[in-house]
Amino acid sequence: MNQLKIHKSFNGNRLKQARTIRNITLQELADHLEKSHQAISKYENGKAVPSSEDIMKISKILNFEPSFFYLDNVNNTFYEKPFIFRSKSGIAKKYTDQTKELILLMQHLVENIEYKVSLPKFDLSLVHQSEEEFSPTSDNDIEELATRIRRKFNLGDGPISNLTALCEKMGIIITYINLNHQGIDGCSVLLENRPYIILNKDRESAVRIRFNIAHELGHILLHSRYINKVINKKIHSKRMEYEANRFASALLMPEKGIVGDLTALGLDYLITLKRHWKVSLQAIIYRAEQLEIFTPEYALYLRQQISRKKWRTREPLDEDIPFEQPKLLLYAIKYLEKEKNFFLTQLSFVTGLKVEEIEDFCTGIEGVQNKMDSRPNLMVIDGPR
Repeated sequence: MNQLKIHKSFNGNRLKQARTIRNITLQELADHLEKSHQAISKYENGKAVPSSEDIMKISKILNFEPSFFYLDNVNNTFYEKPFIFRSKSGIAKKYTDQTKELILLMQHLVENIEYKVSLPKFDLSLVHQSEEEFSPTSDNDIEELATRIRRKFNLGDGPISNLTALCEKMGIIITYINLNHQGIDGCSVLLENRPYIILNKDRESAVRIRFNIAHELGHILLHSRYINKVINKKIHSKRMEYEANRFASALLMPEKGIVGDLTALGLDYLITLKRHWKVSLQAIIYRAEQLEIFTPEYALYLRQQISRKKWRTREPLDEDIPFEQPKLLLYAIKYLEKEKNFFLTQLSFVTGLKVEEIEDFCTGIEGVQNKMDSRPNLMVIDGPR
């Protein structure tokens, strides 16, 4: 385990971060502690230090280890990175701030795991170069990028059996978190040369989540090196969403593979394609229209059929196609816990996270799987202690 970066005393910035993560206001925390709003504000601003007893109470209320509040500050440059959200419009800032802080917790966790085990490295050459002005990417270039990913990882032109495993092989960290706002599907960001994709545990079906992952991968490759002022301009967001959707469609349903399958018409046939390609009916229609296999009129007709059948939010086979589970961090921790005594306890101390939360970060929607049927390539950096 790396040397713990300790703040000289109680760190009020960490208290504010913890409050943001737990979505607790200053007044709510003050009420729990039977303190004034002003007292908590002074703790956060470094103008006062809580007693040891109050630190223990704060730790319990906010569900962190006491060591969390003595960690050094988060690298300020991280807050300048473009966090790209997949969400409905009108999401309150407190929810986007909460998600950002959760990702920074995840980054700190991964950093500490990497001191003991070598995780797959992300190939930065795949990412478009940094831009200060937005420059749209053409459909052809997006299709070529998706093809490049498929060729690099020998995926051929058929369905991707496990997109989560592919992303982890690429060096991308994927985790599912219970986000407080149902409007947020996910978020992606590139930190310290490693991409992170955070997905809302409470969202949708396996096929829609696969599309969300592919969509976030598109943002990482196409948009993660833009500066914040570019990302945050509403005038660009619609185009970036289009580009990420186009990439997701091209990656999951390459033209050379899907065209040969779109030989029959009707929703019943599309349902068989859904099982094969592991994408939603609506995604298949979207892709077929993109490739001009379906006319706009026929695509509209199919969408109307879906609406009449009340399939817009819940389609056939949604209950049958299993969720993909991230395994990279879970396996790394299980391995290190076996090789190094009390590794998880040490990890909890240096990150300030409860052991249960670490385990939750490292598992998917359906929790821990005891059988590791697809082990990522890991290399221990030093021997057991």
